[in-house]
Amino acid sequence: ATRRVQDGSATTVSCAEGDTGFIYAGLLPFERSEADLGAMPPAPLKIMMNVASPERAFDFAMLPHAGVGLARLEMIIASHIGVHPKALLEYAQQDAATRARID
Repeated sequence: ATRRVQDGSATTVSCAEGDTGFIYAGLLPFERSEADLGAMPPAPLKIMMNVASPERAFDFAMLPHAGVGLARLEMIIASHIGVHPKALLEYAQQDAATRARID
């Protein structure tokens, strides 16, 4: 995007499509809406959360849910200590440069 967008040009940056952000030429119209989560009726089923990022877990905690259904422990460990658990389990098989980065 930094090669295609001219300095000073109007652009729209959107993260509404999910995990991938999109950049659009020009200013696109948008509509903002808010929902009062306290006024929502209870769901007729248990909504469980999938957690891969501890930082996002606090954001998700504000949504109505019945707990955590899946915690991606390897992602949580990697985000806090900066090393994937499999790299630690197979430490002896890593090359010297990788071991130095782990250490």
